[in-house]
Amino acid sequence: MFYMMGNAQKAAGGLNQVTLPMQGQSMVQGAYTGYGGGFPSPFVIAAIQNGQFNLAYWVVPIPLPFGETIIQATNREIQLLKARMNDAYAVTWQQISTRMFANNSGNPLFPDSFQSAFDNGTNFPTYGGINRLAAGNAAFQGQYINLGTAPWSTPFTAGATRKAMASLLTYVTDTAGGEAPTFVVMNPSDFATLDTDFIGTENIYTNPGASYTMDTKVRTAFPNLNVAGIPIFQDHFCPKGSMFGVNCKYTCMYLSEDAAFDFSGFYSLVPLGQMAQQGIVVLGYDVISAKSSSGFWAYGLTGGAF
Repeated sequence: MFYMMGNAQKAAGGLNQVTLPMQGQSMVQGAYTGYGGGFPSPFVIAAIQNGQFNLAYWVVPIPLPFGETIIQATNREIQLLKARMNDAYAVTWQQISTRMFANNSGNPLFPDSFQSAFDNGTNFPTYGGINRLAAGNAAFQGQYINLGTAPWSTPFTAGATRKAMASLLTYVTDTAGGEAPTFVVMNPSDFATLDTDFIGTENIYTNPGASYTMDTKVRTAFPNLNVAGIPIFQDHFCPKGSMFGVNCKYTCMYLSEDAAFDFSGFYSLVPLGQMAQQGIVVLGYDVISAKSSSGFWAYGLTGGAF
């Protein structure tokens, strides 16, 4: 979420609020020339297709009944309204995080996710209106990797290890044309197995001349890991057995200019025959990749610590 929000782009408009010109092949061709300086005439190559996406809109209604308004007017107790507003933030964050890693194709109101972004056409044959399986559209396929089959089943036999991750990250970087993912995210269970592999080789150095007591803190294990220069994070919402590699040059979150965690304010429900007020928090967003091959979705990982 830190990377997605920090790299968020603006979106606005009606249908297909996000339209990305996605390049599937080279638009020009070159040739070597000789002493005479001749070269072939250029010709137009239709190498770009528009990927078109709609934003998903998440709303959280906030009730303010008449009785609560009267009771809380004196500010003598913790206001339930403050608790509700804080919880609106919490449920929104949880929902975004859950949907970011899930297969959301079953509901057209849901946003896109890392699964649809980095699939190779097996589960999501169409992405942004572009048919990944059509002739000449292989460039729009992501890296969908089964870690339970060859050649990955052997290095990942014991789960995620440094050597196995180094091989995988080298492969996906090469397949992406030499561009490494910005980060990799995995489930805490799988992360714990990888962390254990690091712990087995860590060293703790003492400071000569320093005094040590029962209060001296020694830090061990790691909140995040780094393999081949690529940070690896754990996320509670990432499904166990899967991991995702994301290149933030091409993959980011798009936020609506008119609905970016906005609060409507409270409106009276008197016309509906109720002495109360109601407001909503609204967010329009989507998680989109302009270059699916830049990232990966690896599944079939076993050996989780719990």
